[in-house]
Amino acid sequence: MTRILFAALALFLTFGSNAFAHDFWLNSQVSDTGSAQVDIGYGHDFPTPEDIPSKRIHLFEAPHLLSPQGEIEIKQQGPNYHYVGQADKNLSNYMAIGSYKLTFWSKGPDGWDMKTRLQMPEANYCEHVGMYAKAIPPTGTDGDNSFFSKPTGLRMEIIPLVNPSTVKPGGKLPVQVLVDGKPAKTVLVTATFGGFSEGESKAFSGRTDLRGKIDIIPLKAGYWFAEAEYKKPYPNSKECDETYLLTTMTFQINE
Repeated sequence: MTRILFAALALFLTFGSNAFAHDFWLNSQVSDTGSAQVDIGYGHDFPTPEDIPSKRIHLFEAPHLLSPQGEIEIKQQGPNYHYVGQADKNLSNYMAIGSYKLTFWSKGPDGWDMKTRLQMPEANYCEHVGMYAKAIPPTGTDGDNSFFSKPTGLRMEIIPLVNPSTVKPGGKLPVQVLVDGKPAKTVLVTATFGGFSEGESKAFSGRTDLRGKIDIIPLKAGYWFAEAEYKKPYPNSKECDETYLLTTMTFQINE
């Protein structure tokens, strides 16, 4: 049975034992003229993006827009987290999609480095890390969810089972978490909104059921950020300890 915990007090989640020192999310916007903008968020201050460290920028795939008509290419321009492009001015349903390449991270006496255990024999822990992000637009034309409820092909993703733009504060946003196309059972799902709190506190926390499903409860209107994480032993323990996947979804809850 899914356990759901939410409260006005902050829920402190400890990520200090892994390499996810930063959150990863996408902000997206398409204007009435079709001008598209997507920002990669990689930091601690959702929803504000910041420059990605130069030694990590190569870990991010260029994000793109996905619509019912297909993929829309966007290109980096200005700050290294900022991407722009041109979509159809009549575009209504779309998602922004992004990913952080699978990368080995090992922790040794001097901290984290992008190496395996074989490359860092003194390491006391190693992860094979992948991160994935999806951004849902703030409004929908008629509440139709047939587009948003389809898998996008990300290795791990959160799929909204209703259009988030139709959910009111205090209502239920049912989602399903998939890993490699299959339900992610009993994985941790957290969610928060811009301005809730600084640091690692969250406004919502719970675990998926055996179908990979959970109802997120957005307690107030605003710009929200949901996150799910998944671990499993790495196939070769001499090379690394765990595969660690993280996926996020940004969405708007309207009054």
